[in-house]
Amino acid sequence: MDAVAVNVVGNAPVAAETVPSERLAPWSKRVRWIGGLIQAAFAAFWLARGSVVIGGDASYLLLVIFGLPVLGVFSYAITATAGTAPRSRDPEGKRIERQVTIATVIEFAAAIVLPVLVSAAGHPDWVLPSIAITIGPLLLWLDHRVSVPRYRPVGWALTIGPVILIIALSGTPLVATIGLGAGVLLLGTAAAGFHDLAKVRSTAQNAKPDGVVAPTSAGVPA
Repeated sequence: MDAVAVNVVGNAPVAAETVPSERLAPWSKRVRWIGGLIQAAFAAFWLARGSVVIGGDASYLLLVIFGLPVLGVFSYAITATAGTAPRSRDPEGKRIERQVTIATVIEFAAAIVLPVLVSAAGHPDWVLPSIAITIGPLLLWLDHRVSVPRYRPVGWALTIGPVILIIALSGTPLVATIGLGAGVLLLGTAAAGFHDLAKVRSTAQNAKPDGVVAPTSAGVPA
């Protein structure tokens, strides 16, 4: 949202800070779109991993229970949000795009390196928590850079939660809890972002005039 802090010296207002939200808004929407797809993909992987590790018939039941919402979120993203997050072409938009791309690449690299390190250290059950920890800081940074407030609590949860769970749990309970918990968090975050975009699309469509009847010179519709 636009924010201009104003200090008053005598009768002269002095602009203290201006947030160029008109430049951030397009990328805030684009992060909801692209980031939402990535979050939904990670959620699908984690929900599947957390379900499978439990074993037995419960695994198949959980795969169905969580698989349907995952498919629903992807379908919703495609059908309800098309055209709501176009790529920004202005210089500031391109600069933000580079920053977001670099941050995402760093997160992906960390999500590859950390699991290898913890597995080599003899903690294979730490692989999933180590991936979750890399995503948390990225969400916090994205909220700071392009203003997606709901990323903040999710980012902190994915940063701190895995550490607490590693201390409290191990083996199958740890993998299942991280997989299902992080999966639900990310899927819900993605769905909420797509809902934001769907509302933008609906508002834009409702703003279009269905038909305007021109008045006559006497003020009576023709």
